[in-house]
Amino acid sequence: SAIFVIFITSIWPIIINTAVGIRNIPQDYRNVAAVVQLNPLEFFSKIMIPAAAPYIFTGLRIGIGLSWLAIVAAEMLIGGVGIGFFIWDAWNSSHISEIILALFYVGIIGFVLDRLIAGLAKFVTRGTALN
Repeated sequence: SAIFVIFITSIWPIIINTAVGIRNIPQDYRNVAAVVQLNPLEFFSKIMIPAAAPYIFTGLRIGIGLSWLAIVAAEMLIGGVGIGFFIWDAWNSSHISEIILALFYVGIIGFVLDRLIAGLAKFVTRGTALN
């Protein structure tokens, strides 16, 4: 069920940002593709993916943040194990220092995940027009 929560939470920002990226492909790119007679597969691999990649990675960054939030919240509701359950248990036990420590941990992990995706995006999208 955790995989399903992560998938449902993260898929929409990725889809929306990918659609925006494809919609924002400059008309000049489309015209050049028509002039050099790129077939649909070449247009997809040489024009669409490189032009939409920054948008796709933006969707991934948003999606990973929302997924992290959703999984912590799901752990609070379902209980058992995880940082969400730890926060909920500390709240019920009135251990404020443990709550603050856990929230700090959640923030650090979220920041690290965002920086990893941003670094990957910078590596993958180097040389693109929108970079």
